[in-house]
Amino acid sequence: METSDKHSQRPAHAQPWIILSIAFVASALLSGCAGLHRDASLPINDPNERTNRALFSTNQAVLHPLSQVVKAVTPGPIHDRLHDLNANLQEPRVFANDVLQGRFNAAVTTLARFITNSSIGIGGLVDVATLGGLPRQSGDFGQTLFVWGVSEGPYMVLPYWGPSTTRDALGTIVDTVGDPVGWFLGQRFGWGASVGTGLLDASVRLSELKEAEDVSIDFYAFLRSAYYQQRRADLREALGLPPMVESPATTPPATTPPARTPRGRTRSR
Repeated sequence: METSDKHSQRPAHAQPWIILSIAFVASALLSGCAGLHRDASLPINDPNERTNRALFSTNQAVLHPLSQVVKAVTPGPIHDRLHDLNANLQEPRVFANDVLQGRFNAAVTTLARFITNSSIGIGGLVDVATLGGLPRQSGDFGQTLFVWGVSEGPYMVLPYWGPSTTRDALGTIVDTVGDPVGWFLGQRFGWGASVGTGLLDASVRLSELKEAEDVSIDFYAFLRSAYYQQRRADLREALGLPPMVESPATTPPATTPPARTPRGRTRSR
C-alpha cells in the first residue's frame, strides 16, 4: 500500500515541473523563430487603449479600496520592511533568470544578496546587501524572452498586475508558476505559505499603487509611462548597457551660454 501511495503522489509533485518545462520549450521555440534584433528603446505601442482603459478601470474599482486599507495599516517603517522581505523572496527567481540570460555576474551578485539578506538581514526584513555594495539586479522571464529575441507585442493591462506587454504577460505566468520559493514553501508548509507570500506581494503592490495614484492626474497614462521607462532600463541592463533611460521629465533643459562681447565694445546698460 505504501508503494502505491508513493506512486500516486508523483504526478502531483511532477506537475509544476511539467508546466515549467513546457513553458521553457515553448519560449525556446519562439525565440528560434523570432529575429535576433533586440531593441531596448521599447516605443509605446498601445493600439487597444480603449479596452486597456476599461480593464484599468476595473482594476481601480477592485483594488482602490484595498489599497487605501493596506496603506492605512502599513505605515512607512512597516511598509519598508515588507518591501525588503518581498524583494528578498524574489531573489531566487531573479537568479534563475540572470543565468538564463547569460548574465553570470548579475547572478553571482543576486546569490550573494540572497545569502546576506537572509542571514544578516533577518530573513530579508532589512536590505543590508545594498548598504554593503551589492545592488539589486533585474531579472524576470519577460526580460529573458527579450534576450532570446522574442518581440514585446502590444501594451496590455492585466488583472491585478496592471501594465504589461504580451511578452511580459507570458513572463509573469512563467515566473509565478516556476517560482522556486513558492514551490519550497508550498511543499514544506502547505498551501497556506504560498497564499502568505501572495498576500505579502499584494500588500506591497497595493501600498505603492495608492502612493502613485495620489500624485497623478491621468493615472492610466502615468502608469503606462512609468512602466515603459522602467522596462527600458531593465532591457538595457540585460544587454549590458547603462540601465538609466533619460526622459523629458528628468533631463534638465539645455542652457544657452551667454553671448560673448566683442573686444573693444562695451555692453549697453
